[in-house]
Amino acid sequence: MIARRLNRKAVIASVATLAVATALIGWMHTPGARHLLRVLGVPCPVDNVTSEQVSTLREKGLAGMRGQSAAPVRPAMGMLLDQTTEADAAGWAKTNSINCESVVHGYRFLRCRGVPAMALGIDGPAISELWFSFGPTGKLVGVDVYRRGLDEQSTVVAWSNATSNLKNALGDPEISFGDPTPAKLLASTLQTARVQYRYVDYVATVTEVNLPHAGLAVREQYLSGNRQM
Repeated sequence: MIARRLNRKAVIASVATLAVATALIGWMHTPGARHLLRVLGVPCPVDNVTSEQVSTLREKGLAGMRGQSAAPVRPAMGMLLDQTTEADAAGWAKTNSINCESVVHGYRFLRCRGVPAMALGIDGPAISELWFSFGPTGKLVGVDVYRRGLDEQSTVVAWSNATSNLKNALGDPEISFGDPTPAKLLASTLQTARVQYRYVDYVATVTEVNLPHAGLAVREQYLSGNRQM
């Protein structure tokens, strides 16, 4: 029993670290994340969070992911990290007839659903959810792109495009693990492949995973590494 409780605490800690390390409030509202948190007995952790708390937790998480050098470029789906405002992003959404809503959980977020890939200047299947995260100064600090419930071919396209675009811009990733072949991921739930780029001012991650209730999913995340304290 003690070992089981310790293991459960370790898993909860891992989930919490994943969430707060990137200030990824959006991830915690996706069906797969909500189900996982419920299974672990974790209540919604973002209902009453303050901007200061988000900044503190975000900084703690990013401290372990930052690299040593500045990024030569910081791709973020056509947006400018630390420059784009919520009004800018909302204007982009209106121009492209995309349905978005503002969400406030300490930081401000713009959540968009059913986004055509071409609206972001990329190829592949439509985006299930797109989250823009804005820090205390109102400037963009993160872009999260979720595609879930994908078939095998769409998964290959989404993964290949995201990883190829980053490699063309930044070279080989600092972190790379897992086999992104859909058949490998479908062998069991939560099978994962990931690449990650780490700079002092930028962290980009592409993750492919077989989720328990959402099937094959590809998530792209582009974060400013600059401190928001």
